[in-house]
Amino acid sequence: MDYYAIVHNDFDGTASVAVYARAVKSLPKNVWFTEPTKVHNILSKLEPRGVYNVMIADLGLNESTFDKIVESCKKLIDQGVKIQWFDHHVWKEEWKSKLSEIGVEVHHDTSTCGAGVVHKVMNPDDEFSSKLASADCSVDIWLHNDPMGEKLRRIVESNKDYGWKKKLIETFYNGILWNEEFQKILEDQVDQELKGYQKLPKYYRVIEINGVKVVVAIRWKGPPDISYAAQYLMTRTGAKVFVSANGKAISFRSSTINVRLFAAKLGGGGHPLAAGASLKIPLIYRILRRIGIISPANKWVCNVVTKVISDVGFKEYQQKDITQH
Repeated sequence: MDYYAIVHNDFDGTASVAVYARAVKSLPKNVWFTEPTKVHNILSKLEPRGVYNVMIADLGLNESTFDKIVESCKKLIDQGVKIQWFDHHVWKEEWKSKLSEIGVEVHHDTSTCGAGVVHKVMNPDDEFSSKLASADCSVDIWLHNDPMGEKLRRIVESNKDYGWKKKLIETFYNGILWNEEFQKILEDQVDQELKGYQKLPKYYRVIEINGVKVVVAIRWKGPPDISYAAQYLMTRTGAKVFVSANGKAISFRSSTINVRLFAAKLGGGGHPLAAGASLKIPLIYRILRRIGIISPANKWVCNVVTKVISDVGFKEYQQKDITQH
């Protein structure tokens, strides 16, 4: 089957395409890796060119671009294109209804990751896809229940190039979950991470909100990845929540607290244990950060975080939180 794939620019997006490809026994004619805020641009410019199937996966919807997405999807469907959308982020019921009404085949399930949704719908009996989806979900929705997830995430994100992700899709499509090349990359990545951990003290501080410790960090260049740094710093400091800001956005991580509530307070969203929102640090603090003066930006973010968490309060994560729409 000929088809195009439009997916998130991460491990989950890559795994979603691979699982879908195994289900339809065909690699995509083309893949677009993008962000939820940009998917409408791709859809508006997409031309069938003889390909009348489009799969979209691991891409949530944005209120500000939803109407444009509907318009573009309808235009493609009117040209005879079949669109399947697989996602696990929080959607409004009206979004699902509107897309379904114009002919989009919507598969939405917040209990799993993007690849997990594709696997459930397209090929639930494929053992390899089950293993790949399990590894992916382990890190994507912060379950940390499959060691292979920690390894594969490092492999996928070791190289941001389009060609690398395309190669990985082909590798997974062929039923290869691990090989010697992956092992070498993993060893190199871990070496870089170990060196990176030594520089972290400059970028974070620990604050206490209502008796609970929270780590607040300003994003650094290079490894370790935010998720790995979050686990490391929370364990080291005894904090229950990790917060990271890069100047334009803020991320929340936890193993026990529903941090999606904090992100939602700032207009964002995500998963109960891993969420984020837009947050623009004042220009003067961003300039200071570029020349190595981190403290002012960190202090500003700490103030924002303190207010948000004080307003929302700490809510312990419950398994049911992951299935709430």
